[in-house]
Amino acid sequence: MQFLGLVLLGLAGLILEATLLPAFKMAGVKADLLTVFLTIFAFLKGAPRGAAMGFIYGLLEDFYLAKFLGLNALTRMATGYLVGLSKDWLNHDNLLGPGILTFLATIGQGFLFLLVGHLAGFKYPWLAGMLTVVLPMAFYNGSLALLGYSLYQGGAAWGTRKRKTGS
Repeated sequence: MQFLGLVLLGLAGLILEATLLPAFKMAGVKADLLTVFLTIFAFLKGAPRGAAMGFIYGLLEDFYLAKFLGLNALTRMATGYLVGLSKDWLNHDNLLGPGILTFLATIGQGFLFLLVGHLAGFKYPWLAGMLTVVLPMAFYNGSLALLGYSLYQGGAAWGTRKRKTGS
């Protein structure tokens, strides 16, 4: 059931990215909700589950975009795995952790996307892509991860209190 919910969350993120988020561009870029969701999930659940969710989110994006099949699946899977490695050595109560991880994950994922795309024969402008798209998106995604994780923590604390009181 949780798996289906996470897949639906990813689909909702893709739909929002295509419909609503272009109206909320900052510095010429829109947020990448899948990276934000993936980073928070991998931070909480660890490397194997982060890699699996990254692969699924990347494959959803590949099917949605209908080009470069497997490129997003590979880069998001690597991102989910690497972020998931932080599960045991970062404090989950620190709200800055997911924000910083999302910032770094966006940069790493963008670099890996450009690298794999280059190896596959796509000619992307590296420096311009990193400076004008990936870096501003990293700040945007990191900010959204801070907000999203604090909402998650607030919801989890509320659920715990509600279970303790029995109502």
